[in-house]
Amino acid sequence: MADVDLADNTDDVLPLPALPSALFLHDVDELFSGEDDEPSPPASLKEQQPQRGGLRIQNVGGSLSFLLQIALCAWGIRQLRSVLARRRQNNALGSGRVNIMPYRPVEPPLFAFLSPTAVRKLVELDPTPYLLIDVRHPDAARVTPKLFENVINIPETEVLACLQLSAAEWKDRFPSTEKPGREDDLLVFLSTRGKRAQRVAAAAADLGYNGCCILKGGIQALRASSPPNGESLNFMSRDAVALLLQNKETLVDEKDVGAHTPWLIDLRRHDERALYGHIKGSLHIRVEEWPKAMAKDAAAYEKQYHAPKIGTDDIVILHCRTRRRASWAAHVAQDAGLKRVFVYKEGAYGWRLDPTVLPYDSYEMGDAPPEPVKFDLERVDFESAQAELKHLGLMKSRVSGE
Repeated sequence: MADVDLADNTDDVLPLPALPSALFLHDVDELFSGEDDEPSPPASLKEQQPQRGGLRIQNVGGSLSFLLQIALCAWGIRQLRSVLARRRQNNALGSGRVNIMPYRPVEPPLFAFLSPTAVRKLVELDPTPYLLIDVRHPDAARVTPKLFENVINIPETEVLACLQLSAAEWKDRFPSTEKPGREDDLLVFLSTRGKRAQRVAAAAADLGYNGCCILKGGIQALRASSPPNGESLNFMSRDAVALLLQNKETLVDEKDVGAHTPWLIDLRRHDERALYGHIKGSLHIRVEEWPKAMAKDAAAYEKQYHAPKIGTDDIVILHCRTRRRASWAAHVAQDAGLKRVFVYKEGAYGWRLDPTVLPYDSYEMGDAPPEPVKFDLERVDFESAQAELKHLGLMKSRVSGE
């Protein structure tokens, strides 16, 4: 049973009326005596009353300032008990209870599905910080071969408590991994068929973890599938991207694509985009958000990204600093049913067509940002770009505005 926060039961102490500190109760009676009061006994009667003992108490009940001090003392004791109750609550993990931690609510959907190919590519490319969590019972995890070297086993009943451990407590229990962040890390939950993983992912999202994903079909589907043979992605050069963005009217099948295509998606972090600039016309969706962005309905997508949701026939060009994050995001996009997905192979590092888009070396979140790389502005090779787009089936025979 969780401890009750005693602060919630504390009544507000109303301010007492200010009176002179030397005013005693018998003085108050004199101030407010009137015609309706009982008449005082005659002095002769007072003299006839027997004197019992030498102690005479004139200020029974004390002054109002003294009563105020007692009230403040009682209030302080209640506050102290409230602090002690919160401290016991913060130490409740050791007895099986969980902490109450502030976090930002997760917008629906609570989690996204990743295909076996997308999970394999996530491990192979390492495009963003992630954590694979096997939520099966430890006995079931031990009897089967380990899927990946970096997977950790946390039984379903323990996941929520573990996700609320402090960084130091997490490091003690899982020395080989860092505790995942609520906003910037992918959490991929694995179970036999995926049902248990879905329950855990939904509960983790309720704790504010925004990057929850499920291995679609579970471990059974992963074992039944085979790794992809060769590269199944389509790449696009810088000049082809630039020409395509400048000449939307030259698309082969304008009536079959969205009014705002081609879409150029910037998958970098917020700090990269802010510090080193962005390609004009690009839409910013961080790579760790990309799986859930694909799973959002049209209204939720437009609300978050202020643009219509990408259609299955739209031309989508994914880019990051180089191509690693974009390559993984392309696999996710293909799994979501997008038919015309391309990876801009030079990335922001190789753009060099705009002085505001600066090339820079790789760095991780929390590191000191590197100085931009010096570069000379370059020009688009329209001839090679046109030939490439024709080969990809994305351009008419003539290009306007060369």
